[in-house]
Amino acid sequence: MLIFIIVIALSCVFAIAYGFSAKSNAQTPSKAAASKIVINQVGYYPNSTKTALLINLGTPQRGKVQLVSNRTKRTIFETELGAPQQDAASQDIIQTIDFSKFNKEGSYYLKSGNIQSYPFQIGKNIYREPLSKLLRSYYLQRCGVAVRDSASGVNHPPCHISDGLIAHTDAFNQDGKQKRATGGWHDAGDYGKYVGPTAVAVGRLLSLYEQYPTLFSDRQLAIPESGNRRPDILDEVKVGLDWMLTMQREDGAVYRKLSGKEWPGAIVPQEDKQPRYIYGISTPETAKFAAAMAMANRIYTPYDAKFAQNCLKAAQKAWSFLQTQASAKVDWVEGDDNGSGGYLNQSPEGRLQTDTNDRLWAAAELLITTGNSAFEQYVTQNIASWTYNLYEWSDPSPLGMTDYLMLTGRKGSDSLKQQIKAKLLQRADSLMQKVASSGYRLANQDFIWASNKRAAEEGITLLYAYRLTGNQEYMRAAVDQLDYLVGRNHFNKSFITGVGSNSVRNVHHRIAQAKKIVIPGLMVGGPNTKAEDGIAPKGLGPLSYLDDERSFATNEYAIDYNASVIGLMGMLMAEAK
Repeated sequence: MLIFIIVIALSCVFAIAYGFSAKSNAQTPSKAAASKIVINQVGYYPNSTKTALLINLGTPQRGKVQLVSNRTKRTIFETELGAPQQDAASQDIIQTIDFSKFNKEGSYYLKSGNIQSYPFQIGKNIYREPLSKLLRSYYLQRCGVAVRDSASGVNHPPCHISDGLIAHTDAFNQDGKQKRATGGWHDAGDYGKYVGPTAVAVGRLLSLYEQYPTLFSDRQLAIPESGNRRPDILDEVKVGLDWMLTMQREDGAVYRKLSGKEWPGAIVPQEDKQPRYIYGISTPETAKFAAAMAMANRIYTPYDAKFAQNCLKAAQKAWSFLQTQASAKVDWVEGDDNGSGGYLNQSPEGRLQTDTNDRLWAAAELLITTGNSAFEQYVTQNIASWTYNLYEWSDPSPLGMTDYLMLTGRKGSDSLKQQIKAKLLQRADSLMQKVASSGYRLANQDFIWASNKRAAEEGITLLYAYRLTGNQEYMRAAVDQLDYLVGRNHFNKSFITGVGSNSVRNVHHRIAQAKKIVIPGLMVGGPNTKAEDGIAPKGLGPLSYLDDERSFATNEYAIDYNASVIGLMGMLMAEAK
């Protein structure tokens, strides 16, 4: 009992020292927020920009901030505290702490009066372990196989081994017919499997591998396939690709998702015994499928030529189907989304609006892979009206355009590349204006569902702008986005489980809830002003977040969220000097 009291006492002291309340994580943000120094809880590269923020100091004033060795507890560097400014979105009073001039590797914390930050590292390999945790999350999401992982506590026998039954009769399959579609990844905190998010996650991961292959190796992730002389990332991505191949219909069309008719409770996957259905084909999913398969062909050829060729055939078959459809089409029936996400790019009236950008991604990847002039003609005809937006399941076209822009295997069209470059830089410059107007230097100021994914993707766009121009301001802004995600935010919290000293713990995730564990390497959706779950506070913009397992609108993980932050982190690892 005495030991327990001592532990609690020490916890309270620790909480006060780092500027946060020792109460439960599930607390509504207070308007009178405590003063705190917020930092990138992973750390900083020795020769990169290093900034922290002092927020909501009772009486903002200028003064010195100390950089303290975590080992000796001695001050080894001092810097000036910046002038106070109010962040419009959060209403926080923010003062910048710039310690970029200090570049000695080690473990440190920042101190201003009696306020101190969480510890962080300065070093050249700071992101190696976080990247591995993020990548390993896909292994922990595998469906249809046993997962035995002592490191995370995820341990279950094969699940959902009867996937799946055709939900509705179509020209090729009768409703209730068994179509083998086991495998793949559980999409998020539930057990549904979706072609759209899977294709988008696969696309981001394969693009990162294609452009920066030296980031990855065999035995990097300690997964069952480790040791087969193929980079572990390709082994893991193949899990997603293999499942998507099972979702293709005989005519090339692709079914859009597989799930039960009801949302499962907080149970482990093998206990989800309900029948699971394969829902209707859709042209957006068919196009995203074609893009991902075209990428797979060129990336897997050196390792598995037969698999790579099968991927290309599937991509071409999907494209051929799309040529028979003059406009967007989805086979959707009322009730299809009762136990799973819709993932449909719909108007308020529920009508499918467009699949133009999905087709553009497919055409771009098929062009890169095959060099076929028909695909070049398609991209050329559509590029003038195309807008560079944020890469996500509802618009995956930016990935195809940047993949083409960074093309190294063949020359490509200079005219196409110039148009893509101009549109990308236009987007990047608009993001820079947002960064300049934000106290937290955020490029994304739409605090809606998956705002953290949006922050990561905007960071990637800024890194592409840096690659194209060499302008360090783009690089600095990209770093700001990752700083935010791993702790330099209002909550003084890393949004990735197991990454940073104060990371999210109460993720909306069935396995984590059922087993009462914290699964490492999961990035949550983040602040969402709509807070559709009725748990997180609504209408507070960047403050509409709660580390609560009930908050599916702000605190759920998803495979495409992780892919985005992996993309940002991986690019920074490769590009930061």
